[in-house]
Amino acid sequence: MLSQSQGKPFYFDDLVVGAEHAAGTYVVTAQAIIEFAQIWDPQPWHVDEAFAATSIFGGLTACSAHIFSIFCITSQRWESGVVQQVIAGLGFDEMRMHKPVYCGDTLRSLSTVEAARLSRSKPDRGVATYNTQLINQNDEMVFSIKASTLMARDPAR
Repeated sequence: MLSQSQGKPFYFDDLVVGAEHAAGTYVVTAQAIIEFAQIWDPQPWHVDEAFAATSIFGGLTACSAHIFSIFCITSQRWESGVVQQVIAGLGFDEMRMHKPVYCGDTLRSLSTVEAARLSRSKPDRGVATYNTQLINQNDEMVFSIKASTLMARDPAR
């Protein structure tokens, strides 16, 4: 289903291979790390601040599923305010955790259009591939992924 959010629609036809799109930020809190990990990955370095302080990480860290979730929400909120006309996510490749994500980190998302091709079977849509990074407040890449997305074409073109 296409997004109904406020903002100018951004269609497949608007993509420029190589273009970078800065997106939303997310502040990682201890409470969010613990609550997410209690359900999805209850390792002691994700749920116990005292234990985490003595671990190899030296502090509470977000689990990989939580970091992926942060990517999912921030990568959709482009700073330009446009609304991507996404039909469906098609898949993810080359997901990497480069550095730990700690409570107090502020992560920002940066997506680069890596490829764009028209659908082979449906002329009203195309496939976009983005290389997205989450970068912390120290300008360190903590996460990267390639995401393929099915997008609507501009009906006016």
